[in-house]
Amino acid sequence: MEPRILCSRFLRHDSPPGDQLAVVLLNWTLPGLTPQLWHRAVVRVCADGGANRLYDELPAMLPGETPDALPLAFALQCIIDWLIIWLQVRERFLPTTIRGDLDSIRPEVLDFYRQRGVLVEDLSDDQDTTDLQKSIAYVVAHAARHELAVERLTVVALGALGGRLDHTLVSLSTLHSYRDLNLILMGEGNLARLVPAGRSLIRPLRDVEGPTCGLVPTAGRAITTTRGLRYDMDRTEMRFGGLVSSSNAIEADEIEVEVDVDIVWTTELQLH
Repeated sequence: MEPRILCSRFLRHDSPPGDQLAVVLLNWTLPGLTPQLWHRAVVRVCADGGANRLYDELPAMLPGETPDALPLAFALQCIIDWLIIWLQVRERFLPTTIRGDLDSIRPEVLDFYRQRGVLVEDLSDDQDTTDLQKSIAYVVAHAARHELAVERLTVVALGALGGRLDHTLVSLSTLHSYRDLNLILMGEGNLARLVPAGRSLIRPLRDVEGPTCGLVPTAGRAITTTRGLRYDMDRTEMRFGGLVSSSNAIEADEIEVEVDVDIVWTTELQLH
């Protein structure tokens, strides 16, 4: 069987034609490359309070559209100009949908997006799935409706790592729930993705990822062999309560991983 190729070309501006990108914004600090990914995405979902992050944080990420870039001659006029610019930015960055329990989104943020025609879906009756899972379900359904090839689709969940530990753990669990989807978690300067059972070739974007990396046995005991890491493993048993390959380092352009169960690959991101 051919190895599965896991690459991070979605981080590049020159992704190959045919690659499709979807972004899901969660309710935690967004990485600085959010605007670039947003512009390239074919579908953009805010998971409940992720809409607060879009509303509050995204305008300040755009060079030349922050208060520091405005003239200082008249303080009041600067404030007015700043508010106008930020309103214009928010109107340029409208999500495809906002969905979830809607218990975290602020009322004024909800009103702002509703008034601009954004689809808002209250799914509070479903307490068995998280807002992230509800958002991914929308992305998958959107891909089916628009005949997008799921094997060419990358779903990036921004703000998925960091903040409350239970939220982070559920995000990692979601990687296992959607093992056939190219799902990427990003947040707090880190990236995480699933490495499925079998043989995989990981091709990190080394000018952005690493050198620090890790392999985490999130599904239980994992017999793992690697090539291309500083601390390679040879049929090594990883498990919680035993060995976990943390604080490892990328030493090659291609990392080979062979494992008997699904595990999680993490890399440090160098985003400037």
